[in-house]
Amino acid sequence: MIDTKILDRVTNDPYAKFLGIKVEEVKEGYAKASIVITEDLLNIHQTVNGGVIFSLADVVFAIASNTYDQTAVGINVNINYMSAAFLNDKLTAVAKEVHKNPRLGFYHMEVKNEKNELIATAEGMVYRKKKNSQ
Repeated sequence: MIDTKILDRVTNDPYAKFLGIKVEEVKEGYAKASIVITEDLLNIHQTVNGGVIFSLADVVFAIASNTYDQTAVGINVNINYMSAAFLNDKLTAVAKEVHKNPRLGFYHMEVKNEKNELIATAEGMVYRKKKNSQ
């Protein structure tokens, strides 16, 4: 079970709140969040800006990797866009821990729309700081 202090910290990200991202589920090494696409999140092609999709994946990555009593900071993220998303779509991202050791963690993220169509996949690695240097 996740400590309530950790849960409060990882679910109160100001940037996620600014974008309208809603955290739906958090477990150790796992996070799920969603966003409903509004007009101000579209690009010139009237599809969702790739930065919004990346941000959603990054938010669940950050939450999932920080569910332990040790600060984790991203050192690499790679994203692949599979399909476009549109106005009023509800996008949901899930991050799952693939591997964890005392210093590194590797995570897989998927972003899907409400029809369960894959919009993007991403992979990320974190560095876990020493407990006394947080």
